[in-house]
Amino acid sequence: MKIAVAAFSIESNSFAHGQTTLDDFKKQIFFVGEDITRDCAGPTVELAGAWDVFSKSGVEILPTLVATSSPRPPVTQDAFEKISAGIVNAITDDVDGVYLSLHGASYCQHDDDPEGTLLEMVRKKIGPHKLISISLDLHAYYTKKMLAYADIATAYRTAPHIDLYETGARAAQLLVGALESKSKPKVFRAEAPMITSAERHDNTKGPFKELIDLCRKAETQPGVLTVSLLATQPWLDVSELGWKVIVTTTSADIDGQTIADEIARAAWDRREQFMETVALSPSQALHEAVTSKGLCAVSDLGDATNGGSPGDSTELLREALHSNDSGTFILSIADAQAAASAYATGVGKEVTLSLCDGGSGEYNERTSITGTIEKIAKKKIQYTHPAAGGSFDDPGESALIKITTSALTTYLVLHANPVRVIDPVIYELFDLDVREFSAVQAKSPNGFKVGFARVTSEFRLANTQGPTSADLFTLTFNKRPKPLFPFD
Repeated sequence: MKIAVAAFSIESNSFAHGQTTLDDFKKQIFFVGEDITRDCAGPTVELAGAWDVFSKSGVEILPTLVATSSPRPPVTQDAFEKISAGIVNAITDDVDGVYLSLHGASYCQHDDDPEGTLLEMVRKKIGPHKLISISLDLHAYYTKKMLAYADIATAYRTAPHIDLYETGARAAQLLVGALESKSKPKVFRAEAPMITSAERHDNTKGPFKELIDLCRKAETQPGVLTVSLLATQPWLDVSELGWKVIVTTTSADIDGQTIADEIARAAWDRREQFMETVALSPSQALHEAVTSKGLCAVSDLGDATNGGSPGDSTELLREALHSNDSGTFILSIADAQAAASAYATGVGKEVTLSLCDGGSGEYNERTSITGTIEKIAKKKIQYTHPAAGGSFDDPGESALIKITTSALTTYLVLHANPVRVIDPVIYELFDLDVREFSAVQAKSPNGFKVGFARVTSEFRLANTQGPTSADLFTLTFNKRPKPLFPFD
């Protein structure tokens, strides 16, 4: 057996300013041809899981191109064209199948469904009879194009996401099994016309656990290979926005549509439960985090960098500058110009900076600070969160600034490039033990709980504004389908 292997993975955000270029991919994970290895994207991600299955099955692996990025703003046309062409052109005529590690919620400046377009290109290259298997994030928005061109599709079952390796391995095993048995699997799709913020997408509790359990139970039925619930991430302005359920069966003769419809209906019946939130006002969240016993993580929901926000919110910083609480708070802001200025000023110097460029009342409202530069750094970070698989990221020129203009002592990690604040590594860039602080900022609606678990189990959610706001009514959707809960 000869199987082509590729990855194009990015969770995009339609509401984040800026763009994601080819250079942005190359700064993170970008490998071509023979440079692709099992661990090139990380030892615990989908690619590694698929690679192990193929190796153990005696498959000849044809590596094509691997391009993955942290969640970011829309991808440029040039970047997508080069990545997709690199994948498709490297697929040879003698392959028996193709495995693609996708996210399922990418978005381009010129194409709302680039992954569907990529699958269409791959299908055109290999013809109608060879098999395509894809692995997806649980927050994919599985489109009609994806349905038309993928033979096998499976997604994470955990939120926070910790089963990346297992998902890639499952997609590979189903592909190998289908090739060995000479079967033709079929994917069925059902829609639930709803979208919700991600705070309650937790497979260990509540309505989300109930739905994941229904998926697992359905997989015990004869002929059913894999069932996935896709609670699509909400920060996409696309015409096919909404929750999906996908079911892969051994052939078109097995009725996967009934299963998909039943689970989608069950999700719809629980829709109001997903609107319940424990998020607090920014001031209350920071107050409770700072005054709690031991370290507490306070998550900036509107600036969730694992949802594509650029990490430039000043909302919690502004709260800290006026806080009457005593204690210590450490947070992160991405601002290339301010970071360069702080880095150049040097350690031990006092500096006055104007951060970010938002207008009055905006999430990234321009904010002035005065503080002392404690440390500077210019090196990469390596994520410890399971969903990041040990991958590296580059915050660029960075500085640790101590601000003492209120009762609360605030430590600001100022860095040039956006990074995912899903675990403490951006703070550990300066060899800090975050457990010594009263509160630490995270930037994720749910996934941070796993990433920060090694330093604290205490957390608060701050209902801040921004490109990943939990209040979806604050975002301007122009393309979304109608009707769509909770808007209609």
